[in-house]
Amino acid sequence: MKRVHAKRIEACIELISRALKGEIESREEAVKELERIYRALGIEPIRGWSKINLFDKELCTVYVVAKYGLGLEVDEYRDLYERMLWLEARAERAAERVKAGEGAEAVLEEMGSADENVIFRIARLEATAVLLGFKPEDGLALLLNRLSELFPHLAQRIAGFKRFYVAFRVAQAVAEGAVRTRLEKEALKHALCIKLGAEKAAPSDEFIREIALNVLKLDERHIARAVSAKSAEAVESG
Repeated sequence: MKRVHAKRIEACIELISRALKGEIESREEAVKELERIYRALGIEPIRGWSKINLFDKELCTVYVVAKYGLGLEVDEYRDLYERMLWLEARAERAAERVKAGEGAEAVLEEMGSADENVIFRIARLEATAVLLGFKPEDGLALLLNRLSELFPHLAQRIAGFKRFYVAFRVAQAVAEGAVRTRLEKEALKHALCIKLGAEKAAPSDEFIREIALNVLKLDERHIARAVSAKSAEAVESG
């Protein structure tokens, strides 16, 4: 697991532990309790600019920590997943089927719908697993490009999601000390855009700064050498 997400992972483990003890009985309770724990620890959900429905979406992180961090297999802990993380389990199955070459029907069969919210739940789950270090980035690139092909009416929004992911990865690299200068930041940003097929969707420094300061909680001095303070007018998604 990535050290930069230590508090986030701690919060998820606390929630999972309470759920396994039977103290949290529904998805709705899980969302409320996750928000309480995050507030107490002073951390933010994984996000870009958008702050809509954040803690329900952040159950992606709980799912990834439960399955890959703690090794709680879906079949063995079926009650936990069916009670609290059923949407994420379905989203991961849909993602795996799409990456394997299946069409839009895979999303419909697993999720019951293929609207915009559903597509971005699937994308978010995969991205979260990559950001926490549990899945390879190549799989995310494949998934996002396949979703663009299968749902062309969402291609621009998916490009926006790629922008969000690149911004988060760069901010995370700054937090980890892997990126220390603006040249290193630009090199990583360019490499990620190429990898994701998102050359025209590079995030602004303003977007990277928002994530670094307000999501990853870095101080200004930590990011000043790598990320410009200059304002930008680009509209980002995430």
